[in-house]
Amino acid sequence: MSVAEKKLGRLGLTIVGDDDKLRSGAGNCTYKIYDDLLFIAGLEPYGPDGKPAFVGRLGREYTLEEGYQAARLVAINMLTVIKDALGDLDRVDYFIKVMALVNTANGFSDLPEVADGFTDVMTEVFGERGMHARTDLGATNLNNNVPIIC
Repeated sequence: MSVAEKKLGRLGLTIVGDDDKLRSGAGNCTYKIYDDLLFIAGLEPYGPDGKPAFVGRLGREYTLEEGYQAARLVAINMLTVIKDALGDLDRVDYFIKVMALVNTANGFSDLPEVADGFTDVMTEVFGERGMHARTDLGATNLNNNVPIIC
């Protein structure tokens, strides 16, 4: 078991283990590797059953704290993809860039605080290697009406 997976266990987090449940269509894939870079498609807060665990907008159906938890689930799903792509989470040298899309009701502006759920998981698991530049964007609708995609 990798050092990163041991940290996940100590945090009480478990990766899904099946990247196929995270795929959204036949014409795309969840990741691509180019040279030594791993590019990952935007992921939703899917539960272990492969269906969205959260459906709705921040500021309407969900609170800031619930959005934070949805973002943590997106991070766990991304760890699943990383493990599928690389075979071992410890092969991650560092993260470069994350884009967080937050599905919001009018007037909801706490986008960074929601996206922190994603960032916090990555830094809890990888330490400094998990730190990244991040852009947070608000949206009025996302795929499957989920509250966040990273």
